[in-house]
Amino acid sequence: MQLEAKNLQTFANNFASKSSHTSIAFPKPIDGWVTSNVLVEEYIEDAIPIHEFLKDDSTCGLKIRQKLAGPLLRAFLKMVFIDNFVHADLHAGNILVREIPKVGSRYDTMFNNHNSNHTRRHGDDSSYVIYFLDAGLATQLSPRDRQNLRDLFKAVILNEGEKAGRLMVERARYERCSSMEGGVESFSHGVGQIVSEFHDRRKAGLTLGVIRIGALLAKVLDLCRTYGVEIDPAMANIVLSTLVLEGLGRSLDENLNLIDCAVPFVLGRV
Repeated sequence: MQLEAKNLQTFANNFASKSSHTSIAFPKPIDGWVTSNVLVEEYIEDAIPIHEFLKDDSTCGLKIRQKLAGPLLRAFLKMVFIDNFVHADLHAGNILVREIPKVGSRYDTMFNNHNSNHTRRHGDDSSYVIYFLDAGLATQLSPRDRQNLRDLFKAVILNEGEKAGRLMVERARYERCSSMEGGVESFSHGVGQIVSEFHDRRKAGLTLGVIRIGALLAKVLDLCRTYGVEIDPAMANIVLSTLVLEGLGRSLDENLNLIDCAVPFVLGRV
């Protein structure tokens, strides 16, 4: 409980700046009510689970989902590439959304689920706060693996998979590639093929509806296991988190362009 409270404070500090449209927030632990057995947090009023938005396929509902998808994905990219402190349990049940209506705007009553106690009212001018809950599981990468992940994303953008593969071998704490005949070349070629396959899909557009970045990372991990290229176990948590959050992002807005979101973080432009 004390670790989770500490994680919540770290995340809150990392996301202290606010976006004008959608901000990311975390519930605050209550001072004096955190022990090894107890964690009391603030109650987020008028917030509803993000999966409730997936039930609304109206025009207004789709617009709201689009408003949520980008900030959600960029928040994860910030955790990975900027903060190196990643929430490792970001499934839909741990994400709440609170609407902040523009003062003076008119509401449209859109949805009232008879199985829920929540009535959702949305205005086109509303802004939203996304709350991440349950921060007990957080992951950090070693400097080497963090750089490998950055280089892998950069390789996808520039289609330089073999170069990324060689760098992964060179930085590995342990590897069996160099002791295999042609091992380094085979591993690098394998990474190159995975990246090329991903890169070729650019013709169809690198949207969440087309691309599976989590699947790409999983294939790279399989290749590392085959060739004995050791990586930090935390990388597996990053891959799992990517798979889960990518699926949620796709449900919110399958037309969101992954590379447009990732480039500023991968190339250090944020």
